[in-house]
Amino acid sequence: MKVKMSLWASVFALLQLATHVAAAPPLRLGNPLRCDAALDISSRRHPSTPACLFANRHPVSALFTWPPFALFVVAPVTTQGLNAWLQKAYDGSTVYAWDWYLVTPDYRAAPQSDPEGPKQGGTKVPIDPAFKSQYVGKGLEEVAQWLIEKPPKVDVDNRFFGVVDRQTGRSGKIAVCRLNDPKKEKEVAWCILKRAAESTLYLGGLDSNLDWNEDVQYGKYKIDV
Repeated sequence: MKVKMSLWASVFALLQLATHVAAAPPLRLGNPLRCDAALDISSRRHPSTPACLFANRHPVSALFTWPPFALFVVAPVTTQGLNAWLQKAYDGSTVYAWDWYLVTPDYRAAPQSDPEGPKQGGTKVPIDPAFKSQYVGKGLEEVAQWLIEKPPKVDVDNRFFGVVDRQTGRSGKIAVCRLNDPKKEKEVAWCILKRAAESTLYLGGLDSNLDWNEDVQYGKYKIDV
């Protein structure tokens, strides 16, 4: 008799839970929920309340990344090659998201934050056949300035970015880079190599302090312009 009562109590509890879930307002995926607090890990805005979710991925806090990510092309690469990289990153993201933004100097062309609208993604393929990167020949410090000086409304990750250089242009990889804290490091940024297909999947689930520091120990990558 006690077993039957316990079973009926469990069923009743499940029915109540289902009723509450059905009555809850729908979550607008791809649009960050409003958060009361704002925390600045690199001088910009990141919702810091752990309960805040975005894009159905993970809790937003100072530790996690915020795609899309800026992608700088510092060596001559064909548009076919760039299309292939972007497509591989999209396929490998597991959430089918265009998480790399192909950077131009014009901040107005970059994804813009809009609290009332859906979160903008990165660059989709195919890109314009006439595209020519204005960062060819630029060093890591020079491209990093775009990220450091970007207006708050430019909605790309504040710390992590990617670089396609001569070596990655031949290997089909991407240099994944992170801005350093100028109070702790002399170098403006450090980079490691990742396959294009795993690049955004890696960044999308990265704990920007713990995982990164561990990976950097295996060797920093030097950009080859």
